[in-house]
Amino acid sequence: AAIASAYLGITAIQASQKNLYQEDFANAVDLLDLRSDENGIRAALLSMMMVAKRSDQEIWHQEIKERSKEVAENTQRLLQRNRNNPTLSGKIEELKAIREAYARTRDAEQIPLIYAGKTEEARAVALDIQQERYRKMRVIAQELGKTAVEKARASVAESELRAEQALRSFVAVGVAAVLLAVAMVLLLNRIIAVPLATISG
Repeated sequence: AAIASAYLGITAIQASQKNLYQEDFANAVDLLDLRSDENGIRAALLSMMMVAKRSDQEIWHQEIKERSKEVAENTQRLLQRNRNNPTLSGKIEELKAIREAYARTRDAEQIPLIYAGKTEEARAVALDIQQERYRKMRVIAQELGKTAVEKARASVAESELRAEQALRSFVAVGVAAVLLAVAMVLLLNRIIAVPLATISG
């Protein structure tokens, strides 16, 4: 009973920690990275508008491409990990759709305008529909990040509760085992030792 109690307690804690690190914590980290990359893309695009040399623009464009690839990979991981959670996966799909529209306009309109030296026109596109899309992406990403952090905290609290329950259960079983052992000693003493003492007498 003591072994079974310990095994069940440890298994429950392991399952809770696995869920915490492989899902909740991973979601929080991926969403944080996603927001960081989106901010980096926006900063690189603004920097691309500010520099005049083609070589400098190409450096910032390369930064945009690399970060965009990371964003796509991050989004795919989030969707894969949360496919069984319709609410969360729905929000991630919404974020993905807005991001793809933002990326299409950036790659098809803004960047060609920057390379053509039409910085003011590129800036106008950035301040028009792109700014609204970016705002929506930021709001959804912040909301998802907040939810992920809250879920991770709840999982930590649940893991601690399971550890306490396992400890209490193990102590209770241990005390019961000691009491049973004492009772068995007394019983064996009565049914074996006492008759032996009488026979010896």
